[in-house]
Amino acid sequence: MVNSLEAMLNPSSVALIGASMRPNSYGLALLNMLTKGGFKGKIYPVNKNYVSNQKNISFYPSILDIPSKPDHTVIAVSSSRVESTLYEAILAGSKSLTIFADTSNQSIHNRIKSIADEAEVEICGPNSMGFHNLDKKVRISPFQFPLNLIPGNISIILQSGSVLGALLNNDRRLRYNIIVSSGSESKTTASEFLHWSINQPSTKVAGLFLEAIRNPEGFISALKLASFKKIPVVILKVGKTEESSKLALSHTGALVGNYEVFKAVVEENGGHLVDTIDEMAACLQVFSQYNEVSSIGGIASIHDSGGERELMVDLAKQTSVPYALISRETKKKISKVLEPTMKPENPLDAWGSGHKADEIFEKSFIYLLEDKSVSLGLYVMDWRQDYYLHLMHEKVLYKLLPKIKKPVIAVSNYSLTNDHELALRFYKHGIPLVKGTKEALIAINKLLKNKKFIPVIKNFNFKNIRKDFWVKFLKNKKEISVLDSFRILYDYGIKSPAMNEVFSISEAKDFVKKTNFPIVLKTSNINIFHKSEVNGVFTNINSYRQLTFFFKDIRNRLGKGVYISEMIENGIEISLGLINDIDFGPAIVVSAGGKLIELLDDKIVFPAPVSIKLVKSKINNLKIAKLFHGYRGEKKLDINLLCKTISQFSYLCWDFRNIIHEIDINPISFSNKGVFALDTLIILKK
Repeated sequence: MVNSLEAMLNPSSVALIGASMRPNSYGLALLNMLTKGGFKGKIYPVNKNYVSNQKNISFYPSILDIPSKPDHTVIAVSSSRVESTLYEAILAGSKSLTIFADTSNQSIHNRIKSIADEAEVEICGPNSMGFHNLDKKVRISPFQFPLNLIPGNISIILQSGSVLGALLNNDRRLRYNIIVSSGSESKTTASEFLHWSINQPSTKVAGLFLEAIRNPEGFISALKLASFKKIPVVILKVGKTEESSKLALSHTGALVGNYEVFKAVVEENGGHLVDTIDEMAACLQVFSQYNEVSSIGGIASIHDSGGERELMVDLAKQTSVPYALISRETKKKISKVLEPTMKPENPLDAWGSGHKADEIFEKSFIYLLEDKSVSLGLYVMDWRQDYYLHLMHEKVLYKLLPKIKKPVIAVSNYSLTNDHELALRFYKHGIPLVKGTKEALIAINKLLKNKKFIPVIKNFNFKNIRKDFWVKFLKNKKEISVLDSFRILYDYGIKSPAMNEVFSISEAKDFVKKTNFPIVLKTSNINIFHKSEVNGVFTNINSYRQLTFFFKDIRNRLGKGVYISEMIENGIEISLGLINDIDFGPAIVVSAGGKLIELLDDKIVFPAPVSIKLVKSKINNLKIAKLFHGYRGEKKLDINLLCKTISQFSYLCWDFRNIIHEIDINPISFSNKGVFALDTLIILKK
């Protein structure tokens, strides 16, 4: 795919079907964008309404009339003509195509894909706003985007044309090499465009705006390639509130939507998620200048305002950006420079009376950045071109840059105080100027994390000798009993209490003789998913009298069958679940269990299978994880044992991904006695 896109994104010849000389037309804009954009290859305008040599431009009545096979053909015609024009372009030997028209009719969309697959050509679109390869001066678009964009190192692929327009028209701080509006992606998806862009020598950071994932495997492959090449990928995906969980029958499905699985996949493969276009722009800007920080530590910031400094501290806490704890020696150095009333702190308000501000800011900032605990520095104020003091601060920055080896970011407290010319001057000196304090801190959070990412290598090494047996056993079944569910869990190393299904008091008593009190009774009615909601579970039964009473109660109200099991010592309740994501397949959900599953938003999502090492690295992200480590005098628990259980469960989910629709193990008891599944529900695929 990477090579096959070369004809599209770096063509030597382009045919423009629908090119025009009519003022204010898309056809003229398309022609101007390519010619005035500096394209050096062959251009073949195609329009039967024009004769040759219109203003020194040779038009052709049909693409079949052009003298050679074009690398790329642009189809700028109405929706009704797209399909027939596509056939002509393929007959003419086109190697790739761009389609602007909106072909929302699904049947037409499918036929375009079928034609492209058969001809083995790539398509940008339909419903695309085109693409720009600024490195090679290839500007394919019928829209009036700026022609004076300065080539840079940012590649962006967007499924939204309006977002592309916003980023290209409104912000000259961002310098791109590759810009693609992928449209509705009948053939070539954002994943393929990302893969190609990452392989371009000029790409230092990539950005994605996504509405849907049409090639999940390609998406993961591109993220892995980016991680290998140390190219950060910043992703903004819409559709977070998609309520696909309504289709789920268990608690697990209701807990997790598609976005959370998507988030887990992105994080597992080193991508960086953002929530707004402003955050995306800030991250792209910072990563375009800095790939990673050279030391492990926190940030230092210098300010000309106490109030804005305090705001910075609050926002840093919200965005999980640590402030460095500077040494006493650093404080002493700064104290000698500051006015007597000012405190040598991080973050530092260095303004005071403003007397000798240039000297104070320069020396103070250098001392801050020389501290071993500081990873990078922020020069924070309301940056604007028309403020005379900013010329002084700008000179200070340029003067101190050669004296320091750590990244420096200029941050504007207020987004509307930024100036493009100032930003471009900073860019030339290697300094990002970021609009908005929170956006800057979010970008810094991603920058600090970028160094720590290690690509996940999945080893499919959990071998279960009973897998084939269970596959055969479940093949033609519509449902599975709780007992068989527990047997499957046991074969994958997940323990459970001794259990049996009984239909009489005598059978129940025989069970007690083998296991002893206390015991648990619960209904075995397969139509009752949540037994406690109908008083179908009784725990801590300690006598034959209690056993008889509760056994009869369950049978009379809920059905003849009753599960009886030994009572496990109270532990911390965990829940494990499987959800089969429509894009990425099986994913597991680890959350607080029991009744807390619905009360707490406390979960971690892993694409299956997952290694013990990866589980261990994230298990403390759970709110209830404090309980694992001896909270308020309690004994510490064996985290390794829990992580092993979670990993084994993930392999079960992977092995049966084509058979099992959903699994809900709730609760799992985690204590010093071990990890035990106390209840489970397995739903088979229909």
